Amino acid sequence: MTNIWLRTGAVLMGLLLWFHVATEKTYNHQLTLPINEIMLAENLALAENPPESLTILVTASGKQLLRNKWRASGLRINATQYRPGRYNIDLNTSNTSLIDPRTDLSMDEILSPNSFLLNVDYFDQQEKEITPNIIITPDEGYTVKEIQTPLPSKIKVSGARSVLRSIKSLTTEQKEVSGLRNNLSLTLAVIYPEAYGLTLEPDSIEVNIEIVPVQTRLFENVPILIYNSPSGKSVSIDPLSVDIEMTGPPKEINLLNKNALVASVDFAKLNGADSAVISIACPPRFRVKRSSVLSVRIFVK
Repeated sequence: MTNIWLRTGAVLMGLLLWFHVATEKTYNHQLTLPINEIMLAENLALAENPPESLTILVTASGKQLLRNKWRASGLRINATQYRPGRYNIDLNTSNTSLIDPRTDLSMDEILSPNSFLLNVDYFDQQEKEITPNIIITPDEGYTVKEIQTPLPSKIKVSGARSVLRSIKSLTTEQKEVSGLRNNLSLTLAVIYPEAYGLTLEPDSIEVNIEIVPVQTRLFENVPILIYNSPSGKSVSIDPLSVDIEMTGPPKEINLLNKNALVASVDFAKLNGADSAVISIACPPRFRVKRSSVLSVRIFVK
């Protein structure tokens, strides 16, 4: 038994010695690292995406190659000499370096890509309107009285001037909320535009939603309109009007004008039938609870 433990210990010592010797050696190694920084002159910014990574050749000890910190730090490209414009930059060890350099490691060559298109523009800041992307379904008997103006209502966007000009407005992540009976406050993350190097301040907004019990009101004898009637023919319908029961916020529904409701049928959607389903359009925040008839008979002469 003693001999077994001695032999095992000798094998382990041999492996440790081999590992130490192997990792002390210097190797030429090819690897791909991310481009994490591009240095530009003051008040300038990139207007297009640079390559995500470069394949390089390094000389390093085995121990250094096993470490990950310097790999994650990635590469830096120095482009401080360029003014606004488009340039094809040749990449080499004079303008490209490791962000986390080590004494026992050197970058020998840029293998791929060895050049890329650099689009330099002036740095700018602009305020953009923000629109919340919210889908709200109140509980039965309740309605949305108001979705208040977001706080803040504008977002400061920083980046290349030409990119900022192309951004008309911003939106948020989509949020669906159902079964609401009470007021709600939401914090929504702003969606970054698909452009390189932009920063947003702030990167989220607050939206307050006011929920109120609905009130019901009956609108009688709303005329039914006919769209897309065939030319040269007389078209009539039965019935000529419909009673519509609407629900909505108490104050608003009392002010709702009957003329804001449009009941209609589309002759083009008959498909050979002699009846058509009534479509009812109403202003936002109001809902059709019930109508006295769902369809009409159509007569063509």
